Amino acid sequence: MVANRNAFATFPSLASEAVGTQPLPFVLEALSETSEASRTELPGWIAQEIDWLETHLLAHGAILLRGFHSLRTAEDFEAVIGQLSTELLDYAGGNTPRSAVSGKVLTSTDAPDHLTIGLHQEMSYLEPSPNFPDPTPDRVAFFCQVAPGSGGQTPICDMRVVYKRLPVDLVQRFESQGIMLTRQLPATKLAGYEVTWPTVLGSSDRVEAEDFAQQRGWRIEWTSDGGARVFQRPSPVVKSHPVTGEMVWFNQAHLLHKAYAPWTTDFLGPSDEQKREAERQRGSLSSRFFFHTTHADGSELRISDLECIRRVIDETMVMFDWQESDVLICDNKLVAHGRQPYQPPRKILAALAANRPASKTVPDGGR
Repeated sequence: MVANRNAFATFPSLASEAVGTQPLPFVLEALSETSEASRTELPGWIAQEIDWLETHLLAHGAILLRGFHSLRTAEDFEAVIGQLSTELLDYAGGNTPRSAVSGKVLTSTDAPDHLTIGLHQEMSYLEPSPNFPDPTPDRVAFFCQVAPGSGGQTPICDMRVVYKRLPVDLVQRFESQGIMLTRQLPATKLAGYEVTWPTVLGSSDRVEAEDFAQQRGWRIEWTSDGGARVFQRPSPVVKSHPVTGEMVWFNQAHLLHKAYAPWTTDFLGPSDEQKREAERQRGSLSSRFFFHTTHADGSELRISDLECIRRVIDETMVMFDWQESDVLICDNKLVAHGRQPYQPPRKILAALAANRPASKTVPDGGR
């Protein structure tokens, strides 16, 4: 018989203060007698308390399971997340370099350790279409298999709060003019962190890649260097949460813009040699790999608006230090996440999931 919630875990708060109405994340820390709960016991407890957990996930936006030391592998992680979702999802169409680990469990990112990854809701740049009425994951979960040597926190941010804190005229400007993403994707990696078009479009065959894009209403131009320029359709700026109805800021314009591209920084690393090499590559890389968001009519976004969005997110986000066996579950519509630079080692796994119960059918290769 699985123990009830009060006999299984305590509920300490990591946040010194709530950024919204609830502390973020909501922490469930194993009691000493349940810290070695087996791969069967912990998912069983989650299944028993699923309604209570769902309520807290919606209220807080993220739940951190801490101190369950028997969680060691990708399979352990998948067993836990499987109780909170009826379906784990693919990453086709995504922007972040990742590697498959086990089943649909992935590395959280393969971006170099010195880079900062800005806060974002996963795949919020994907627009609805008849084939994919909601192309974004409902949940994103992370598992700390190896804790960072230093740094490497995953900042999280309640985007309900961001929506309320942004200037009204900025929100109205974005909503009335809309936004649209263009991606220039190379065929292969040169700098080491680029996202290639075969990865985004699901195939290295141009005909199959074009079919993938056509299903989503995207237009492709093949560039002379072997790359692909992908023109998407207008995507959401704000979103009403499908369960609670709360309004959230839901886009990545503040990240997916040439003004903030990795090649504007010392993207290869901090050493003098790496800086010199970055300077040598900067010109060619800036033409072969970029993401750029404009208004839906093609007009440029105000940099002052983007700076305001970035500032509000920075003022709203919270961070915690990873511990081995931690599992963080985020409602992807409510909460954004990112990554701080770190010193190795660090191994954080990720999984994308649909709501439980499943609110939609995901076509093969979708999301």
